[in-house]
Amino acid sequence: MTRKLSLAALSACLILSCTLVAHAQGSIVVYPNPANFGTGDLNLTGYPLTFYISNTGTTALQVTDMTISGTNASSFAFDGATCVGTISGSQSCQMYMTMTPLAKGTLAATLNVSVSGLTSAITVPLQGFGGNPYPNITALSPPTVYQGSAATKLTITGTGFLTSSVAYVNQSPIPIPTTYVSGAQLTAQVPASDLSGTGADEIAVVNPAPGGGVSAEFYFQIVSLAPIINTVEPASIVAGTASTPIVIQGSSFANGATVLWNGIALPTTYTNSGQLQAQVSTTDLATATIVQLSVSNPSPGGDSDSILFNVTYPATVLTLDLPANDLVWDPFAQVIYASLPSSYGVNGNTIAVINPTTGATAYHYAGSEPTKLALSGNGTYLYVGLDGDSSVKRFILPAFTPDISVNLETSTSGPLVAGSLAVSPTDAHMFALTTTTSACCEQDGQLEFFTDTKLLNKLSNTEMNDLIFANATTLYGYSSGEVSQVAVSSTGGTLGTQWSGLVEGSQIAYDAGLIYGGSGQVFDPATGELTGTFDVGAGCCNDSNILVSPDAAINRAFALGVTPFFSGFGITSYNLSEFVPVAVTNLEQITSNSLLTFIPWGSDGLAFIAQPNGCCPENAPQVVVVTSPEMLLTTGKKNNPKPAISSLTPATAAHGSGNFKVLIQGSGFVPGSCVTWNGKQLSVAYLSTTNLRAYVPGSAIASTGTASVVVTNPPPAGGASTPMPVPID
Repeated sequence: MTRKLSLAALSACLILSCTLVAHAQGSIVVYPNPANFGTGDLNLTGYPLTFYISNTGTTALQVTDMTISGTNASSFAFDGATCVGTISGSQSCQMYMTMTPLAKGTLAATLNVSVSGLTSAITVPLQGFGGNPYPNITALSPPTVYQGSAATKLTITGTGFLTSSVAYVNQSPIPIPTTYVSGAQLTAQVPASDLSGTGADEIAVVNPAPGGGVSAEFYFQIVSLAPIINTVEPASIVAGTASTPIVIQGSSFANGATVLWNGIALPTTYTNSGQLQAQVSTTDLATATIVQLSVSNPSPGGDSDSILFNVTYPATVLTLDLPANDLVWDPFAQVIYASLPSSYGVNGNTIAVINPTTGATAYHYAGSEPTKLALSGNGTYLYVGLDGDSSVKRFILPAFTPDISVNLETSTSGPLVAGSLAVSPTDAHMFALTTTTSACCEQDGQLEFFTDTKLLNKLSNTEMNDLIFANATTLYGYSSGEVSQVAVSSTGGTLGTQWSGLVEGSQIAYDAGLIYGGSGQVFDPATGELTGTFDVGAGCCNDSNILVSPDAAINRAFALGVTPFFSGFGITSYNLSEFVPVAVTNLEQITSNSLLTFIPWGSDGLAFIAQPNGCCPENAPQVVVVTSPEMLLTTGKKNNPKPAISSLTPATAAHGSGNFKVLIQGSGFVPGSCVTWNGKQLSVAYLSTTNLRAYVPGSAIASTGTASVVVTNPPPAGGASTPMPVPID
């Protein structure tokens, strides 16, 4: 506290000096004198007492020293600055003192005020009384007891306890039986009647007067046998993180409760009945997984219901502010193509060419309002639906040289546009499309087949909004829960079997002979039956906002969106043979209520278009590129074998013949196998432990010579195969 000089205080002091005891020597007056601090709790500092040191004369005086002496001097102390210094005439100095009784009974000491020019100090008697200590509770043992327990002995730890101390529950006027153990401990018997319900019982200790008083309440928790988990912080942890604590919030946690990680107890610290802290080991965090997390109360308590806790895949997420309408992956050029509308400003009406590793983007003009995209199987042609002029245009890659253009018809509702677009995997000149109007939230349209600009035929009796070529002779169409099989020949398409109500979702995907619905169904068109369903949490009536990308070669399907296995937006990986979730990639930083496209790229990436507000959004979509070798199994902790190449198909290449695919047969291949052609890495598809497919760009065979193909497996272990030569004629 600061030292204060006050004329008003001096006047008050002089007025009171005739009725209150004051001591004057020279022109200095000290008030109060004597000073009575009253009764204080043992070892507890009381409220400060205000003192005024007043100069009643007109000449400044110097207070040179202030000390405390006497038998109980140590029980009194200055609180803040003293009045040592100059006090001007007709001024006063205000200061404060406190009493901390260090003994019971009467306390006495003296305040000594030394003034320059006076031969002896002014003395002020200091008086007080040390009463009983103020009780303070620091801990209760046990801190919890089960609801419905019998009368329970409670150990109260703290300070200031007396043989006369008593404990009370819930501010009852009647104390509970209390036994004095020491000045730091009491025991008390809590009756069974106070343990009948759950919640917090207030425990307080009372010491009698003089001094003493009622301690602050300390809470004793009555918990049910079965604990409840509400939240866990953090909500997820990335695989590969070092040992870290997690905090579990909930209720009815008993002292001694343990956190179970897939049924195995973690080192657990009890905080209170609503919070536990558990230490998760580095080993438990080594691999992405979905954990069953629960809390177990000690006997006779039980276990909580389990909640899901995610150890998520490590991932690099690249978000590009590109308002794309569609995406396709070009494995030959190892880039992603995105169609951009005119609203994108100077780079509108273009095809963006995206390096998925760096995000570097180039732009090529496409025409008016490009939307749907389709890449030919040999990577030579990119087909682009142009809504602005009701056409489909073909570009020759990689230079984006304009090629053919197909004008679509006009219906009674206006010009038709490509609602879906697909290219034959074996004939780069043959493509199929569905027509629809260009209005927002367009409706499904008829199916048309073309070879170059020639219309082969139309199927006008069915509606489809999604097309997928299974092979050269079979195409599947989908719309609102109906899958249609279409036989494809050189004359166009012929509608075959249609299945309704088996596959649901907004879109379908196809891989290795099976059709995957956005609602989690896996359908085998060869049998007309479901082979299973993985739980994506989809609603009914095809309203699932989940997109699926299957990869049968690694026995995985990836569901993009919010699934039951993660509280936020992400990619959930499923085991296809068991239809169960494996782990999740956390993408909570992405805000998306509607998903347009979900594609794989390379060996260890997935990409999609995230649209914030569904159909006809106000906010522009974004392109999101996710790289996660762990999720796509291209890296792992098991030792990889050293690969070996036995054959290549084709075994030779003709120079200048353009892009081609090569089937690599051998042994020891893994999902993370890399293929190089004369040292340059190719895009590769893992097919099995004995087969890989590599995508060779035309630039790699521009001239004659011999290429060297090498397969390399990543660590741990792994290694490079013996090079296989490829003659280029």
